[in-house]
Amino acid sequence: MRDMADATVQCARLVREAVSLLHRLNAEASRISDLTAQISALEGRADELHDIGVHELYRANIGGSGLAFFAGNEVYDHLEKVVDRFDDVANVMHGIVIEHV
Repeated sequence: MRDMADATVQCARLVREAVSLLHRLNAEASRISDLTAQISALEGRADELHDIGVHELYRANIGGSGLAFFAGNEVYDHLEKVVDRFDDVANVMHGIVIEHV
């Protein structure tokens, strides 16, 4: 979960940097594209972390309380959705670069 939260923070920093460059779109197109690619890579890694985390969570709760598994699974799902939204933002910014450069 910590690694997914770290990915969220990294995505936020990358989006902040990319948005600050949009006013100079022509001059910064390459950098914006690089930042959006980094965000997409982080989203892919977050998907992997989600799958690994849910699997480990399931294994840790075999024979135990189902409530702990469901609560943990909800946290994983929310973290994964946040990173997905950052990827959506990155895709929009990349589209802007493609359309205007």
